[in-house]
Amino acid sequence: MIPIKDACMDILVISDSHGRRYAIEQVLSQLNFRPSAILFLGDGLRDLSVIRANERYEDVSIWAVVGNCDGSIIFPPGEPEVRTVLFDEVRVVMMHGHTFDVKWGLGEAICYAAKQNADVLLYGHTHAPYEKTLPAGERLRDGTVLKKPLIVANPGSLGEPRSGNAPGFGVLTVRGEQVLFSHGVLNV
Repeated sequence: MIPIKDACMDILVISDSHGRRYAIEQVLSQLNFRPSAILFLGDGLRDLSVIRANERYEDVSIWAVVGNCDGSIIFPPGEPEVRTVLFDEVRVVMMHGHTFDVKWGLGEAICYAAKQNADVLLYGHTHAPYEKTLPAGERLRDGTVLKKPLIVANPGSLGEPRSGNAPGFGVLTVRGEQVLFSHGVLNV
């Protein structure tokens, strides 16, 4: 787990750029804030080089997880499949989701996040934006009962949006123990 402390944070959440570095550049140019951190949810790890090459963002922390299209035995990705980051008191579990079969349902990923005592579960892989808050007390498919609310969100895909969606991203806003996830659409 990686702890990050700051009173107010706006965190950029991106996923599934699939080689479209220009989409990441466009998101960065259209933001009306400088992100406290950037979270990347897989399938386009090499595309992150455009962020690292931009002087404006050279000191912004980038946390990434590997997606199913990111690596091979020849070129291992060097990032984990699942990562937990702590922003003040907000625990964020991030994953691409392919190893949790998120295309067929979120149950396994949600159970995993609950066992990690997460406040937020971020995933990619489906290429479709999603956001739902599960209330404290909700019983999960494995019998676990949520002790606190859990935000479950997918920012959508920057590179290959599906189902008529525009290229999208997310913003995770953390203010102490308060947390909000919102979607953004790439202006093309």
